[in-house]
Amino acid sequence: MTRRRWRITLLGALAVLTACFPVTSLFLETSWFGQAVLVVALTAAVGLVMRGLTRSRPLVVAVQVLVLAAFLVVRFAGGTFAYLVLPTLDTLELLNGLGLQALETVQRYSAPAPLNDGVTFCLLVIVAIVAISVDAAAATWRSPAASGLPLLAAYLVTAANGDSALELRYFVLPVIVWLLMVHTTARAQFGRWGTARPAEHSEIDEAAHDRAALRSFSGAAVRVGAVGVVLALLVPAVVPHFPPRYLTDGLGRSGGGGEGSVGFNNTLDLSRSLNDTDQTPVLRYTTTGFTRPPLRVLATSYYSRGQWQEAGSNQGPSEPMPLPPPSQRRDYVITVTGNTLSAPRVAAPFPVVAVSMPGTRWRIDPITRDVRVDTAVSDYRVTYADVAPNAAQLRDSGTPDSPDITDDDLTIPDRSRALIERWSSEVTAGADNPLDKAIAIQNHLRDTSRYTYTLDLGEPLRDEAGRLLEPIENFYKTRRGYCVQFATAMIMMARAQGIPARMAIGFLPGNRSGDEYVVRASDAHAWPELYFQGFGWLRFEPTPGARSGTPPPYAVLGADSGGTGGGRSVDDTASGSAATPKATPTTTATVAPVPVQPSFTDTLASVFSLRNVVVVLAVIVGLLAAFVMPLTAWLLRVRRRRAAVTRQDLIEAEWDALTSHLGDLGLDAPAGVTLRQLRQRYVTEGHLDPDEASAMGRVTATLEKARYDRPERTTPQEAIRLHSDIREIRRTIGRTRAWQTRLRSFIWPTAGVDWWRGLPDRFGPRRR
Repeated sequence: MTRRRWRITLLGALAVLTACFPVTSLFLETSWFGQAVLVVALTAAVGLVMRGLTRSRPLVVAVQVLVLAAFLVVRFAGGTFAYLVLPTLDTLELLNGLGLQALETVQRYSAPAPLNDGVTFCLLVIVAIVAISVDAAAATWRSPAASGLPLLAAYLVTAANGDSALELRYFVLPVIVWLLMVHTTARAQFGRWGTARPAEHSEIDEAAHDRAALRSFSGAAVRVGAVGVVLALLVPAVVPHFPPRYLTDGLGRSGGGGEGSVGFNNTLDLSRSLNDTDQTPVLRYTTTGFTRPPLRVLATSYYSRGQWQEAGSNQGPSEPMPLPPPSQRRDYVITVTGNTLSAPRVAAPFPVVAVSMPGTRWRIDPITRDVRVDTAVSDYRVTYADVAPNAAQLRDSGTPDSPDITDDDLTIPDRSRALIERWSSEVTAGADNPLDKAIAIQNHLRDTSRYTYTLDLGEPLRDEAGRLLEPIENFYKTRRGYCVQFATAMIMMARAQGIPARMAIGFLPGNRSGDEYVVRASDAHAWPELYFQGFGWLRFEPTPGARSGTPPPYAVLGADSGGTGGGRSVDDTASGSAATPKATPTTTATVAPVPVQPSFTDTLASVFSLRNVVVVLAVIVGLLAAFVMPLTAWLLRVRRRRAAVTRQDLIEAEWDALTSHLGDLGLDAPAGVTLRQLRQRYVTEGHLDPDEASAMGRVTATLEKARYDRPERTTPQEAIRLHSDIREIRRTIGRTRAWQTRLRSFIWPTAGVDWWRGLPDRFGPRRR
């Protein structure tokens, strides 16, 4: 084992540890990292031993995988082995339980999350995979540059799941170690480039010459690495930032201090979402109504493993169902300015009647009636309906039956079904219609003597088997939570009583500021919507506390009033203010104004946005970096052909291109051989058939004629025929080579490599 191989192995192990260390910031405890050090050390040791025993690279990796797998299984499930050495079905069951425990923890917690055996096991598996990948690339295959990919993957685990930007040291340390790995291997390869032997009495100090060349190479490598690190640090200051993602998606927000945007993800985590206290303004609005309903962003009916998720479905109508007739509602207008919600989300009171967004494409979801846009919009106006049923109408509404109702609207999680049905029956005892049952559930949850509104959920409870309770069960036992927990409890209890129910997510109405209202990120709110035949989806408010507001009049026991009262109809004109454009009341959302198509200028502005330009440039730079050597070789061939003054120069250029390409395919031209000897070598080792062998004979004959005969004796037809013959010879010999050889000859052609290696020498004399 050479000293250099030891060095690469140790540097690879250090690189893995520095890349995995930032993951410690995602968890409350760091005890797992000590075990990770042991896993990395074991990987490096096995790799060193196996590389000393065998030259089979796949065998080295296979042994590393087996040893690490055995170590982890014995560490976490050794007690389930038969005869202390044989895994059993209990072993598989225990490992599966560890994986499920880790998944449950990751889904239920935001960073920093608690650490348990399942999370530790999965983290060590990830570290083992990264360690084996890095060791195989850097030491076994001697390609440390490729080891940057698994190192980057390990780093991105933290970068993509933290709720804030990582500290600079987390990025710089892995990069420095990786550059040292690349530099160490490159120095070794550089030392083998020279093939010439000095003359016996040469006056040139070859050792000094090699040292100078090595210093020049090292200096160039350091400069390139430094430029790369600096660019990696400077580019994020220019490229637009994307909102951080947590261990599982929830209500993600970005921006602060009044800047940035707010984005709603497609999932809502019952364990942590909607408990932010960020005071960043989201939007400002004015309304023609005196009462201010919440601004809904989206609604969803699909609940799974403690999360509300927006799941696509083929159920439901293709167009929004008609709204209640004008006699049962009043229409108002909300005018929004300074909106920072990211596409495709738009906040508006529910249900929407008409939308005005000049220059922006929009659509209304046929089931949820959410307004969605293709691009973020700053200002818009929405006409919405204030549905005003009275208690008697809702009690007589009958059994819900509408295409708006999907199977998900009545689904209860199997794990909590017994608890929810018992809980719901107790709460609704004595109620004989859907409205009274819904009001009973709402009043039960709003009772502050029973339940506590708090953003601190406390430590989650576990069952007798040590598993975390399902979030609904946890809420039932702790009686603590905020809007998400209260809304979910009402939805599930309503479904248990046969009432279709779903989750609505959006914002509270906000606070007044001058002549308008300001909605902030901290106003994020969730509430249940229950379906009543003839009136559609109606809002209820089970969350206690003054901040969430009072329930609508129809949801208050004994309220028989017809409307919400107050407010100006959309047909009225406000005195002392600009007249609001009239909107004709309608029973469907399909009569909304036809969206104004963006102008050509707007289209160009959206296409050539900063983000799009940066992405395109990044793709172009990446492609150029991947194909820099083939492009260089091609440009050199083109330049030499164009620079040919005589026909003889053109033939020499064609021949040099052929010998260079065949050399890349493994058919080198030995020094000192004649042209005819070289032809025979190409015919024999290139496995050329008789026709191709004749073509090779014509090529060498034309070359001899161009070199040794009078220039005018070489005809243009011969030069053209030579070009065609060379092209066929390249194809034929290429088909006889292995695909790895062909790929290497394309990605790493000698002509391109030699040009870049000689670049410092070409610029050196100019500087001097």
